[in-house]
Amino acid sequence: MTPEQLEICLNLGNVSYLPASFDKRFGRNLHSLAQTNPTKELSDSQNEWMYRLLYKYRKQLPNTYKKYKSNEFCNKK
Repeated sequence: MTPEQLEICLNLGNVSYLPASFDKRFGRNLHSLAQTNPTKELSDSQNEWMYRLLYKYRKQLPNTYKKYKSNEFCNKK
């Protein structure tokens, strides 16, 4: 993971998600991956969804969103 991806993944672990949602499973999976194996590369699809989650939960992660809002996937789909 790049330092940017690592920061976003670690922050996604602090978000309050709806119960039993895809967002929750994926966000927690990325958080766990960042903690246990930070050198593993994310696929293009994982990278895209990571930014889409950052956009979706931008109110809970305002500082992280401000840093990375210029990414092409960090906007409304």
